[in-house]
Amino acid sequence: MAATAITTYALPDRVKAFYERVNTDREAAMDELAALYDSDVHFVNPVVDQRGLAAFRVVWKKAFRMYRVFEFTNIVVTGTDDVFALSYSMNIRFAIGPTFRTDMMTDCRGRDGKVFYCRDYFDPLGTLVGPAAPVRWLYRFVFRFLVA
Repeated sequence: MAATAITTYALPDRVKAFYERVNTDREAAMDELAALYDSDVHFVNPVVDQRGLAAFRVVWKKAFRMYRVFEFTNIVVTGTDDVFALSYSMNIRFAIGPTFRTDMMTDCRGRDGKVFYCRDYFDPLGTLVGPAAPVRWLYRFVFRFLVA
């Protein structure tokens, strides 16, 4: 997507395009963060709770360093510029080992054409045990017993 086009589409579509660009351009996609996210963006996920565009950029750059594979697939976006969600699968792989697939949802709140709140929902433990069938079975058994 051309740099001029990124500013003319609705915010949910622009954020989706950013995630798609990360798949191919990785660090180069970071040039779009300031056009998409507020300087005081509040970013939350199961392991991070931070504010500010600089901190948000650090989270992305850390992911690029950690993962040999870092891609988003099956991205579906719903909502308006003010409140929208992306659902997708994230595939990650370290320098060695299997590829981990995480089904995710990102809740976004927008204001003045930028995201000011962004919350990722995913199951970090379930993702780590996913490739090991016996451990995945045990994990599901325990949580099925405790929760459902």
